[in-house]
Amino acid sequence: MTAQTFEAVHKESFSGEYNLFLPDGYTTNNQYPLLVYLHGYYGEYISPDVMAGHIPQGLKENSHENQFILACPLCPFEFYWRTTYVFSFINHLIETYDIDDRRTFLSGTSMGGFGTWATAHEFPDMFAGIVPVSGGVSEINHYQAHRFEHLPVWAFHNRGDEIVRYSHSEKMIELINEQGGNGKLTIYEVDSHDADVTYQNIDLYHWLLSL
Repeated sequence: MTAQTFEAVHKESFSGEYNLFLPDGYTTNNQYPLLVYLHGYYGEYISPDVMAGHIPQGLKENSHENQFILACPLCPFEFYWRTTYVFSFINHLIETYDIDDRRTFLSGTSMGGFGTWATAHEFPDMFAGIVPVSGGVSEINHYQAHRFEHLPVWAFHNRGDEIVRYSHSEKMIELINEQGGNGKLTIYEVDSHDADVTYQNIDLYHWLLSL
């Protein structure tokens, strides 16, 4: 047996659709905070126009009120939120719009919550904070919790969620804080999967802007 080394380059090309909401008075000589929202699972293709009507209540309104650029990509049909897809999409936004890349935030619900955890785990330095809602973790465990040590996290979950157990969020926040991180968890005493009420909470947007 001999020990060897290797070098390789892997390239991917992505394309997709998204809805974009710019603040009133948007100009190219200012820098705005960016909030990216990853939607949950749909069993069929949803057009951007239709998807715009499925954005959680309060997300557009509060983002607008607090001068965020809000970007809502569409997950390609029969796809899932691949971390490199989300990473590439955010880089596209930063290159295209007047964004303060030190104030980039990621949030998502259900499948989008999984995507939020996974993308931030792989690219923690890209974000100033993340907000997973009703999301879980697939391949992240206590051995990787240290990757969130310097990334503020506020997770939201329903205690009675039978699709994605709230223990996913509870355990991750516990592990992050054990590593000296900045993790917060809000548990709603509700028996359903839908925790979209999160986006009506004005304190969430104030917290993001404080980071």
